[in-house]
Amino acid sequence: MKLSEHADHTEKVVGVRAEDIHKWIDRFFDLEGFDNFLRHGKTDGFDPYGHRKYLHCVEALDDAYKEFEGKYSKEQIKGVFETHLKDDYDGYLPVQSDFEDGYFNEKYHEHEDDSVSERILSKTELDEYFSDKFYKAVKNRRKSTTNTQFWFGLFLPTIAAILLFVSSIFVLILPQFKDNLLDQKRLMIRELTASASSVIHHYIRQVENGDLKLLEAQDRAVREISSLRYGDENKDYFWITDMHPRMVMHPYRVDLTGKDLSSYVDDENKSGKLLFVEFVKLVEDANEGYLEYYWQWKDDPQRMAPKLSYVRGIPEWGWIIGTGVYTNDVDHEIGRLTRKILIAFTFITVGLVILLLYLLRQSLRIEKKRKMAETGLIEAKDRYRTLVEASNEGYILELEGDHVYSNLAFQRMLGCSEEESLSREIWSSIIPDLPVNKVARLNLQNVFRGRTVRGEFEARAKKHNGEFVDVVMRVSRIFFSEKNGHVISLRPIVRKTADLIEPLVRDSSIGEDNSFPNLLSEIQISESEGHVVRLLNKLPGLIENEITHSTDAATIRDLIAKAYNETVRRYIQLALRDLDEPPVKFSFLSLGSAARREMTLFSDQDNALIFEDGDPDELENNRKYFLQLTNRVCSKLDQAGFPFCQGGIMAANPKWCLSLSEWSDNVAEKFSNADSDSLLEVNIFLDFHHLYGDSELPAALQENIFALAERHPVFLACFARSYLDNKLPLNVFGQLKTKRRDGMQKLNIKECLAPIVVFARIYALKYKIESAATVERLKLLHEKGVLQKDTYEKMVDAFSYFWRLRFNSQLREHSDLRTIDDTINIDDLSDTERHDCRKMLSSFSTYYSKVSFDFLGVDPSLVE
Repeated sequence: MKLSEHADHTEKVVGVRAEDIHKWIDRFFDLEGFDNFLRHGKTDGFDPYGHRKYLHCVEALDDAYKEFEGKYSKEQIKGVFETHLKDDYDGYLPVQSDFEDGYFNEKYHEHEDDSVSERILSKTELDEYFSDKFYKAVKNRRKSTTNTQFWFGLFLPTIAAILLFVSSIFVLILPQFKDNLLDQKRLMIRELTASASSVIHHYIRQVENGDLKLLEAQDRAVREISSLRYGDENKDYFWITDMHPRMVMHPYRVDLTGKDLSSYVDDENKSGKLLFVEFVKLVEDANEGYLEYYWQWKDDPQRMAPKLSYVRGIPEWGWIIGTGVYTNDVDHEIGRLTRKILIAFTFITVGLVILLLYLLRQSLRIEKKRKMAETGLIEAKDRYRTLVEASNEGYILELEGDHVYSNLAFQRMLGCSEEESLSREIWSSIIPDLPVNKVARLNLQNVFRGRTVRGEFEARAKKHNGEFVDVVMRVSRIFFSEKNGHVISLRPIVRKTADLIEPLVRDSSIGEDNSFPNLLSEIQISESEGHVVRLLNKLPGLIENEITHSTDAATIRDLIAKAYNETVRRYIQLALRDLDEPPVKFSFLSLGSAARREMTLFSDQDNALIFEDGDPDELENNRKYFLQLTNRVCSKLDQAGFPFCQGGIMAANPKWCLSLSEWSDNVAEKFSNADSDSLLEVNIFLDFHHLYGDSELPAALQENIFALAERHPVFLACFARSYLDNKLPLNVFGQLKTKRRDGMQKLNIKECLAPIVVFARIYALKYKIESAATVERLKLLHEKGVLQKDTYEKMVDAFSYFWRLRFNSQLREHSDLRTIDDTINIDDLSDTERHDCRKMLSSFSTYYSKVSFDFLGVDPSLVE
């Protein structure tokens, strides 16, 4: 949809065109690349819709508010933003996660992509279907009576349409045309008679004024009216009778002057009307009127012709004045038009017959191909059904709130019939109201309310016989051509007792040397992204080996971080091979746990990109280049097992792909306005690590951040206050604070790590420590004398302890096919581990006291 069309629509809906908002939403659209895509199809590495992921989603609305604050009201921004998205997505408002959904992309972005790998029928099979091989076999198995029906089904409606068209011309159009011509004549003679009667009224006023005697005035009026003429030949006239009726004046029939016209008929062989008597009746009834009759043709008494006359009464003198026009020209015009229509109809009919015969021939071919395609589609449908039915997982297909399909595995798993499985009420019985099913029931409610739902969670399903089975429920959104819906799958949980790390080991056959240094070396020289993925499959095995040898947590973190960093660098190098030279210098950064070297095997990716300022006029073009680069890198990282960040904190997001000046301005604004939102973003960005490119760019930004912190001590105070507001996960009795989730009491390990991570971050900002790693920051703080040795060692031990708990918990969740997150089931902890957790968390109050004193100058017990 063009920008002008978007603006036209929002002007009607919202009341503003807001073209600048539309440009902002589509500002990274690659028009040249899209035109090439339309001409040549999709090419490797180019996604014509890649610009949409971070701006064509409801999550971008907050950014739109900030961008256009003060220029438009919030209601206007929201209206324009949502109208633009609904125009592009058939009334649907996408969320960011939709762009990772294959059904969504297939419906809105990939309808021209005929990838052979996605066909359920091979190219050879399709060729065989359309070359008649299979169709003839099907056709021979049933009687073919469709040809005659097809001919009549197409031919008869066409003939009927032609006849109806012609009939409408003669029954509706021509009579209407004739009436219009007569109406024009009626109007003309009425106006002419009005003009002539004004002459008589002139003499009537002279009599009333005493200027003329009655007889003299009438004589003058008669002579003046008798001389009036009009028409093409100047032979049309007016006549006057009285109410008896007697002829007062007729310019062509002077023989009727003074005669009684009560029995005068127009033409006994035509209509036999007592026309002058009819004139009197018209005047007596309404003082005027029209009458159709036959009269001599102008001044030729030998020729009679149809005539339409208008008469008007002159009550002061008891006269009737009238005039008329001949209507035979109307009949001549209708006849001439009819002949032309008949001639045109003859040619049109011949042309239509020829076209019809051609269409019939083509339609027969199309019908034949349609039946062949239908045979192939039935085969494809049967294969799809076979694939679904052969699955061990139970599937329900939901479209706009209705169940339309369930497979046998679903019915067998729960012991229900197909009819029962297609009822929405089945969920209340198979997913009963149990604590473990709280999340599942909430998500099912959202599904049937039409809200966007994607995810995987555990539930306890109740069979028809009353037995329970633990399942993993997965909800995926689907986008068909006409309807949207969900696929809901149920997979029985099989608890494993094998070594926790074993399920992660997928391929350890690459290369003879399975040492970690060799893994990094092979990644560095890998020639394809796929080969990098296969190399990373060795990482779990290497980690398993380290765990077996009781390697400390720091070493494990370091192994994972190095593998991730080398993977990112190699992906950037491979991506740059397929692109033009970078327009300016750039730096690819790791953020968050990747920058702090605290990743686990299940961490997502957090990254950003800084590029050199360069020519201001080329800013957006430069950004488009780097977004193309980062989109490739982030997508490949996702395929390699480092998932997309759910919060969109990735260099492929325009919000995190900025020039050095933009980054500096952005950070300066956050330091100047220390609110909760700015603190959240700064918290994310203060942990960054240069991975690839020009290291001077992040160094310049780091220096700028330290200078801002020095100039804005209020920001550090707000940062510290925010730190103190985040309470430890302990209740008032000093016990571990848990939340019930998926039927289990869970402790959030991230909340246990945060006091140490944020503590190190705040002091690193104050003391200008460039390292992003938490442990390294604590070490440097100890060396600077900020932390005593005992405090430093306790913080490092606590950090490693909680990180190890998190790491082991995620391995356990992966092994048990549960959702992997940053929480741990409290029942999985031994009594000793629980005691250690409480003891360590209780000691964290010392860190809170130090932050409160160093940044706020008060004891934390006095701060609420």
